[in-house]
Amino acid sequence: MLRCIGKNIILDSVSQNEYEKNGIIVKTNTGSTLIGNVVCIGNEVVEVKVGDKVIYSEKDAKKIIYESNEYYVLNIKDILAII
Repeated sequence: MLRCIGKNIILDSVSQNEYEKNGIIVKTNTGSTLIGNVVCIGNEVVEVKVGDKVIYSEKDAKKIIYESNEYYVLNIKDILAII
């Protein structure tokens, strides 16, 4: 079980196709999606909740693999918007 501390959050990525049909396309120069589902929040995070879909800053996200799943850990300050 993943648990966050402080102002950190953990995201899993969202399929880009899910948002293209709704008119939202967010890409970096490499074409990577910057939309994620919040799966865990630290005890100091009040801006988002588990289950929110967010747009985040890719450059500060740290990719981790946990139980064969890919997640991104970042600080709440790197969240740009809640969708």
